[in-house]
Amino acid sequence: MIGNKTRRSIIFKLTAASVALLMLMLVLSNFLIARRQQDIAENLTAQVESRMKGKAEGDSVMVFIDQEEVRHLADFKLYAIGVFLITGLIGGGIFILLIRRTLSPLAVLTEKVAATDMDAMAEKDSLVLKEGAYEIVALSEAFQKTLDKIYDNYEKERLFSVNVAHELRTPLAVLRTRVDVFKKKRGPMDPELEAFVESMEKNIRRLSDLVEEILFLGRDTAPEFRPVNIKAMAQELLLDLEEKAEAKDVALSLEGEDMVLETDDALLERALYNLIDNGIKYNRPGGRLSIILSEKGEDAHITVADTGYGMDDEAKAKAFDLFYRADPSRNHDGYGVGLALVKEIAGRLGGKIQIKDNPPTGTIFEFTLPKKGPR
Repeated sequence: MIGNKTRRSIIFKLTAASVALLMLMLVLSNFLIARRQQDIAENLTAQVESRMKGKAEGDSVMVFIDQEEVRHLADFKLYAIGVFLITGLIGGGIFILLIRRTLSPLAVLTEKVAATDMDAMAEKDSLVLKEGAYEIVALSEAFQKTLDKIYDNYEKERLFSVNVAHELRTPLAVLRTRVDVFKKKRGPMDPELEAFVESMEKNIRRLSDLVEEILFLGRDTAPEFRPVNIKAMAQELLLDLEEKAEAKDVALSLEGEDMVLETDDALLERALYNLIDNGIKYNRPGGRLSIILSEKGEDAHITVADTGYGMDDEAKAKAFDLFYRADPSRNHDGYGVGLALVKEIAGRLGGKIQIKDNPPTGTIFEFTLPKKGPR
């Protein structure tokens, strides 16, 4: 007896299908050829009988095979070859359809795995397939178990980061206040002490920014969508970062007409701030940073183009990973959180972020958002 597990096996299904198709092709080929042979034999018998009419029993009869009969025999050979080819093509076509049908659950599983987002695992449907070959169902179950383990570890690390950031928030605020009080009470300081205080202040500010960004990544609050003038927002951000751009000798520009979107202004402002700040930070002295606003159909495009050092393909693939920095040796002001936050915000707003080259040198970040909110 063949068990249910064996019957559901892809090997059993394909083997059974191959044997069944081979037998079907042989039976069909033999039937068609035998039928043709019978027709030829009946034709020859009829010709012999017609020539036997009027002959006495025992008279010898000579049968001649003319060119027409030879041609019929050649046609029969071609017919037999044609039968084998046609049945082979039909059988092959049916076999391909059977394979595609048998492996179709694998394509479904591939799509599910490709669409898996670690940040939205709790909302996604299970990868486990209920129908299909045994091996594919077992593979989907193995994928699900592996992803569950990865997600559990990911959640533990995320919660740990959020908790640590929350715990660091208060002492950093105290340190910042103490440094401000010290500067006010101390008055004029010698160069060495002044440099020390400035270094303390700078690093406390960096740590505070890092803590805020990690806490922001850990929030699950739903966006509040309302009409937002993107050009006005971009102008304000350029004013906020103008001093930093001047210190780096980077020229800022804004192109495009007024553009109003239904989006969350706080989230979008944070994302654009990070993109512009990143474009200034990794730019060249004397470089440029341009913000270009445009609309295409139902989408709005916010492009941030810089003339910095650019990114290779590996850096582009990892740019939005948490704590990844393309070249830490060139700049020590970031922790690799800013772009990860941009990608997170793009997802929450129903958009996407892409990285392109900006020839001859530099990087383009293209932020695409739906004009009417997430679809």
